[in-house]
Amino acid sequence: MSLRIIDKKVYLNNTIISTKDFTDQSIVEVVSIQKENISDFYNLKSSDICDNIEVYCNEDTYSLNMFKEGNKAFVSKAIEIIDKDEVISIEDFNNLVLNEFSKINEVEVFADDDSIEDSLNLVLSTQLSDTESIEDANSKIDSAYKELIRKIF
Repeated sequence: MSLRIIDKKVYLNNTIISTKDFTDQSIVEVVSIQKENISDFYNLKSSDICDNIEVYCNEDTYSLNMFKEGNKAFVSKAIEIIDKDEVISIEDFNNLVLNEFSKINEVEVFADDDSIEDSLNLVLSTQLSDTESIEDANSKIDSAYKELIRKIF
């Protein structure tokens, strides 16, 4: 398994998933992962991923991001919470997350400043250890999210 850059091509295993122009110091952003490559992406570990790469895996209800720079890989998930009844204001929600829920287990939590009207956005992030796969980090984030929602609502 590997996510690597060769010349202008970004490879997931032996499949080209993106072609980008970049310099050695640039972060390469891969906009999306094809559905047929999702399982390979989720199985990647930090050692499988080359430096200076950022991957966005967009689903209907969330965006999973993986970022690697300087031998450290991070996985984050942006999740939109719909508050149709507007039980909590965006400002109160952002303050609540900042002051009470900024870390759940090993997962960092912050409110996204792009929250609007009845849409509250959360970002949960964790560092990918050498032995964890992206799927393991995603499961850790999902558990932290469930715990956070129980505590807030």
